[in-house]
Amino acid sequence: MASETVEYLTLTSDSQAAQNAHRSLLLDLEARKRASTIDVPTLPAQVRDMLRSLSQPIRLFGEDLAAIRQRLRMTLARMEVMREEELGGIAGVEDAMMVEPPVKEDAAAEEITEVTYTHASVELIRARKAMAEYSLIRSRNRLEMERRRRRGMVRFTREKKRARLFHREEEDDFAAEVYAGLKDDALLVKTLDENCEKIYKTIRNHALEGSQYGDVRPLSAVCTSTLSFGCEGRFPKLIATGGWSGGIKIWNGGDDHNYNNKTDQSDSDLSPLDLFGAKSIVHEDRIMGIAMRPYLTSTVSSDGISTIVASASIDLTAKLCKVTLNPDATDTMDIDESKGSEQLRYNVEECAHLKGHAARLCSVAFHPTGQYVATTSFDHTWRLWDVETSNMDEGKELLLQDGHAKEVYGVGFHPDGSLVSTTDFGGVVQCWDLRTGKSACHFLGHAKRVVCSEFSPNGFQLATAGDDGTIKIWDLRRRKVSASIPAHTNLITQLKFSHSSSSQNGEFLVSSSFDGTGKIWSTRDWKLLTSLQGHEGKVMGVDVLDGPNCSVVTCGFDKTLKLWK
Repeated sequence: MASETVEYLTLTSDSQAAQNAHRSLLLDLEARKRASTIDVPTLPAQVRDMLRSLSQPIRLFGEDLAAIRQRLRMTLARMEVMREEELGGIAGVEDAMMVEPPVKEDAAAEEITEVTYTHASVELIRARKAMAEYSLIRSRNRLEMERRRRRGMVRFTREKKRARLFHREEEDDFAAEVYAGLKDDALLVKTLDENCEKIYKTIRNHALEGSQYGDVRPLSAVCTSTLSFGCEGRFPKLIATGGWSGGIKIWNGGDDHNYNNKTDQSDSDLSPLDLFGAKSIVHEDRIMGIAMRPYLTSTVSSDGISTIVASASIDLTAKLCKVTLNPDATDTMDIDESKGSEQLRYNVEECAHLKGHAARLCSVAFHPTGQYVATTSFDHTWRLWDVETSNMDEGKELLLQDGHAKEVYGVGFHPDGSLVSTTDFGGVVQCWDLRTGKSACHFLGHAKRVVCSEFSPNGFQLATAGDDGTIKIWDLRRRKVSASIPAHTNLITQLKFSHSSSSQNGEFLVSSSFDGTGKIWSTRDWKLLTSLQGHEGKVMGVDVLDGPNCSVVTCGFDKTLKLWK
């Protein structure tokens, strides 16, 4: 039989171009798929050296460090895909897209990253165990309350539909009959809804209640006292401020926590924003962040109720100041110039110096247990300190955590005490698991620097804000943004959720901004409830006072502390 000759036709230029484009598209898709599994260095110097070794440009126009790291990750992914495509051809790439990414077998690729571990100290292991035990109790109670609320929502909605079905919703007798048949879970929802309506009505009527000059230089930070989980008894409401002069002042916040006795007139002669205590020189330079330790049962001693105020400054240090009742205080809260602050109701004394950061500090926050405090710094790290064992000579550092490519600014603790969130100038929000020391998740979405973060009391949401003027609400369960609020026209300096107490139940969120306003937002639909306008310049900080009045305090560049209620 004569041999048959096979004739191959040459592809046209258009067909070759289409084939090459299809091949490039497959390679790019596979590279994007694998890029998320490739680890790259976080330090700028290491990223720069790796780009040079790959003959890639160090920085393209308009790139920040996060974009440079993403470009390096994509370059490594493309190299890996091209190497496999040379071995297996385009069919191999198509098959690879249908299966799991292959395990790296090239020794050169394995040398790109190096995983190192630091042995935890005995103190850190003990702290992790304590935080785990605390978080398990808190989370169990919180989730049980959430389950009750959801069950009650279903039952309450069913009864409301039944009332509308009979067109008798306005009849008091029928409404009473319907509500009488509700179970405890449904009554809980009804109570929460009614309480929320009262809170929003109160907030919409907020006005400036009082204003005080807080310092000779601008006030940069403000915080209020809170109650720890399970803490009972009456504790004074206090406000703490820090400013550019480096001093700390304590102010009267009004009625005590857990205050129910309307006939008690023991402090009737005192007014909100009365000066309770002061220490003129705590830091050598500006205070950037301030936080007050939650009231604990152990804060009640023979000397009276005491608390601790933590401050972070650009002088590279954080300090802890103990606030205790002054036994020599007079009935009048006036300051005698010859005696300084000796006549004030509270003494403010330094009790610990936290040294270790290599650059200016930004923010400070107490763990819900009150036993630990976290600080952030421009040295790209955040640190965890032990409050009880720190002293004037040396602060007890439990953890030094890196992982951010840019300056770390914001910090906030989860209400359960299990997580801590940190933000940086690269627009990255990191969530760390305090019980294991690992990064739980991270969020990307802000266009500019992120300077503040705050967990919601419900434990399911995280609010962040920064230089882009927007507030983003992140869903921790779905790990993506659930709401984006165009809140302000300038940098947002601070966020605070309302307290988790029965009088507020985390129903609103407050924000402050360089645009000269503070704003209050509903946490049910993220709509604006009211705007607080009164500062003559930038509003540097904001916080919420516990209680049914939903009072808000703000401090500003105009050196004033203002109370809104």
